[in-house]
Amino acid sequence: MFKKRLSLLITGLVFISLLQIACSLANIASTVANELAVAEKKGEAEGVPADGDAPAGQDPAEEGGMALDLPPGPPTPTPFVYNGTMPKSGTGGVFGRMLWNGGPVEGLEVKLCDKIKFFGGCEGVEYPTRTVANGVYAILDVPPGSYGLTYKALESDTWYYVTSGFLNAKDFEVPADQMVDVGDFNTIRTDLKIISPKEDERLSGVSRPVLSWEPYEGAAYYELTFHSGRGGSLIHRKEMTETSFTMDRDLQTCDYTFDVEAFNGSGVAIAEYDGWSNFQIAGLPQSCNMVALSPADGATASATGIKLTWQPHDWAAVYKIHLYLESDSNVKILDFVESTEPSYTITQNVPAGTYYWVVYGYDEFDDGVGFTDGFILNVTNP
Repeated sequence: MFKKRLSLLITGLVFISLLQIACSLANIASTVANELAVAEKKGEAEGVPADGDAPAGQDPAEEGGMALDLPPGPPTPTPFVYNGTMPKSGTGGVFGRMLWNGGPVEGLEVKLCDKIKFFGGCEGVEYPTRTVANGVYAILDVPPGSYGLTYKALESDTWYYVTSGFLNAKDFEVPADQMVDVGDFNTIRTDLKIISPKEDERLSGVSRPVLSWEPYEGAAYYELTFHSGRGGSLIHRKEMTETSFTMDRDLQTCDYTFDVEAFNGSGVAIAEYDGWSNFQIAGLPQSCNMVALSPADGATASATGIKLTWQPHDWAAVYKIHLYLESDSNVKILDFVESTEPSYTITQNVPAGTYYWVVYGYDEFDDGVGFTDGFILNVTNP
């Protein structure tokens, strides 16, 4: 199981990524995968790569204009200088150190990989190793080239990888006859326990559920991220010292998922829930499942004056329409074109071909409230 933590991801980027994933997967009738959230977390996405310390004593980001009053975190370890075995002639290597809560971690699995995918992790040739007593590891005799670095959570099967940006694994260039210092990285534990809602719990008629979790030893504060299965990110990395949160907005009949991370006083993540906690709400008057109407799925239309319609959503202030070539999503006819009405007439001529279209709804705060299933549209010449 691979999980990626995205430290600089804002709410809008999370939602756009979920929408793009939904588009690419809709041909097999799936909705936005919870793993973005991994994308963000699982990518999520949603998650934050454990790839950097805050300096000792640094306050985490301010919440609501006020800095949290936090105890100081553990001291930063002294820099490590490698003086071990050198790689064979014509090859290279990397070395670094793995930490948890400011201290070195022994026996942690680390891998250098040819390629890393957001979903799936390492691909191609792998160069595995484990850290020694001082948290240090070294990987030798690697052919020169670009590699990604992955490492495990403590006492878990969850892997993380170092990122250089949104959904991208960071490349480490390994030259011949050199040892590259990749620096310190902080791993995490995945034993934070969610209290409510329970995993896969089904709630009926609850518009503002209470999210709660057990206090984590050594945690100075927590960060909460909350996603709607069809509405994107509703809460993005909200900082709090409490161990519960009552939703501050009404929810819909929909699937939901959330994650909680625990941080020490230096702003370094030390624990999180293993994956994303999922639950469902039913029995509410509004649903996040929007309904496309016409042209019907699989219908054929002329290349001129195509009108798309869908059922209105009570919470939607604007709709955004996406229509692209089924065989190549880069060929876009409508790229999130906006409409305030539950219909849109395409003014340009659409080249003959098979297309895919989907509509997203946004409220007045530009938060996603849902989207339709994708429909196939066959377009013929006039």
